[in-house]
Amino acid sequence: MAALQIAFVWIAYAIVVALFMLVTAIFVFIYQEPRERSLAVTIVSIVTLTSLLATVLLLPVDIALIASTSSPELGRKKHWATPDRVDSILLTLRIVYYTLYSFDALLCLIVAPFTYFWFEEYDDTAEGEGGQPVGKRFWAALRYTTVFIVLVVILFLVGFFVPVAKDRSGKHCDLDYFEGLLTENREL
Repeated sequence: MAALQIAFVWIAYAIVVALFMLVTAIFVFIYQEPRERSLAVTIVSIVTLTSLLATVLLLPVDIALIASTSSPELGRKKHWATPDRVDSILLTLRIVYYTLYSFDALLCLIVAPFTYFWFEEYDDTAEGEGGQPVGKRFWAALRYTTVFIVLVVILFLVGFFVPVAKDRSGKHCDLDYFEGLLTENREL
């Protein structure tokens, strides 16, 4: 019964993610300018939106899986919910969370900007006069993506250090505080 409940939650999650992909595809096609369509941009948009929605949907899955280990009538863990079994469920959830968060970061910080800049570097005039070199277009898109990543890192660092510096006026600012922040959640 336990395996069936857990499987049902994951199957329901997969069905909803598939429905999200369908809705996302419809959404992208409706709001895309017909003259400006690109297969790469369309695919990246659909995959990125679906991945982000799947990440948001993982929270109810987490709650459902953990709630399935306890009996609402008795108010205690079910007989099959041994600590090893619950740890196995939590490990699976942690792997899915980290995988989706990493995939979202990759899509939002590298793939989507690169695809956007790749699309924007397309030149109709050069294409009509004998071809636009793919290498030139690739390096231009890569250069703009690199600038975008550098700006995001700068914004992240400013957001990380400025609030702490504001609270420490007149005091010596050491890196022990930041080390504590980074090592605080090391429950792997």
